[in-house]
Amino acid sequence: MNLIIIEAIPLLLQAVCEAVESKPDYKVCHAAPHLHDLESAISEFQPDLLWLDATIPEVHVGSAFQSIHKKYPDLKILLFGVGETVPEIRKYFKQGIWAYLPKSADAQEVESALTCVQSGEFYVPASLNKVFASWVTNPVSKKKPGCKLTQREQEILQLIVEEFTTMEIAKKLYICKCTVETHRIKLIEKLGVKNVAGLVREAIQRELYLC
Repeated sequence: MNLIIIEAIPLLLQAVCEAVESKPDYKVCHAAPHLHDLESAISEFQPDLLWLDATIPEVHVGSAFQSIHKKYPDLKILLFGVGETVPEIRKYFKQGIWAYLPKSADAQEVESALTCVQSGEFYVPASLNKVFASWVTNPVSKKKPGCKLTQREQEILQLIVEEFTTMEIAKKLYICKCTVETHRIKLIEKLGVKNVAGLVREAIQRELYLC
């Protein structure tokens, strides 16, 4: 996977590049402490992932990656931030990012995020999973027409986002495993995705609040 890395702090930029390139499947094709020439670099190198420092002003307000997302819709964006609130992170996902990492993340978490994105899955730190699950299934939020879920489907969706296994969901809801699988299939069909990763990603990225 080819990456472009934008990090405002030079020492941190160097550290991130070294950490990424220590893995055989990843190559940094462009790195810089600013957004100058970013679009020309994207055009030249055709990266799979753009790693963006959230503290850069244009990135923090969302204007930078909104513009990039429009021009390069297949380019996955990982936001590397510090101190962002949950509402801010939610906003960034709605604007097109695939992953969020705090700057306090260790090497293992960085690798997990890159692996998820490479596999076509979105990534948020484990500490935020339950918060995001509650946001996705918030009944007072804006509804998306044509995608009405039952109460049971909402319960199962929340547990899926919280990373419960099929067996764990079955035990928690006092239903059989095959019933969970049936609901899972129906959820995937209703959201128009191919798998569970797509199910959760679309629910978050498209602001799909369930009724």
